[in-house]
Amino acid sequence: MSASREIGMGDPGYPVGLFDLEEPPSLFVRGELADRPIVAVVGTRNCTRYGIELAESCGRTLAELDWHVVSGLARGIDAAAHRGTVARGGRGVAVLGSGLDHIYPRENKGLLEELLQCGGAVVSEYPDGTPPDRWRFPARNRIIAAMASAVVVVESALTGGSQITAVLAAEMGRPVFAFPGDVDRPASVGTNRLIRDGAIPILGSEDLVEELALLPGFEARPRALADSPLPVAGTLLDELPALWNCSISQALSRLGEAEARGEVRREGDRIFPETRPN
Repeated sequence: MSASREIGMGDPGYPVGLFDLEEPPSLFVRGELADRPIVAVVGTRNCTRYGIELAESCGRTLAELDWHVVSGLARGIDAAAHRGTVARGGRGVAVLGSGLDHIYPRENKGLLEELLQCGGAVVSEYPDGTPPDRWRFPARNRIIAAMASAVVVVESALTGGSQITAVLAAEMGRPVFAFPGDVDRPASVGTNRLIRDGAIPILGSEDLVEELALLPGFEARPRALADSPLPVAGTLLDELPALWNCSISQALSRLGEAEARGEVRREGDRIFPETRPN
């Protein structure tokens, strides 16, 4: 396990969002905290398969756009968001409610190492040796809320850490998004209530991207596609997502940019590279 380092308000790499807290804490860090838009994806441990799939989809899509994901490494929604992130080689930040030598839950230690291997980070305000006491986790959520430029709540009960994160984020002026669910589903009661109280409803990861692209600091264009290979002559439109490892909407956006630069042309549902004179 690599050694951790401590950073404070005056140190390079200290997350600027933490200055919105009344008492910005020093952080113990393993890995790298990059200066990129970061989105919190949070939710309940007692989630459904519906929630798991949504969280993983959010993690994958945000990674494809080089927008980083912060969450709490907890079971359920948090872990699903992290899994989606590393599945696309994206960078994520896990915020712990314990010292960095007390990974909790233990079952997610391997997932944490994957985050670090992808260039992400794990942080805590607690020094090594601090156990994962239950009362530390609500305090941990304020760091998640402050680090994020926006917060996405996937599934949530009426109480719990994701509700705390959403409320604190709103108080700090961060936009809060939530996925609606069945009104009688326990895991959707909290998200439905957040929407009723002003959170922005989203219907999928691509819907989330469209909303985030309107915020300052977020680039609408997938950076990961900028150096993607041009299609060979005769490539079908519906083959682009597999070629570029992205969604169809992202592929069409990338294709439009390539057309505008004169790199490709469309003939019906097929694409051809433009031949340029030497």
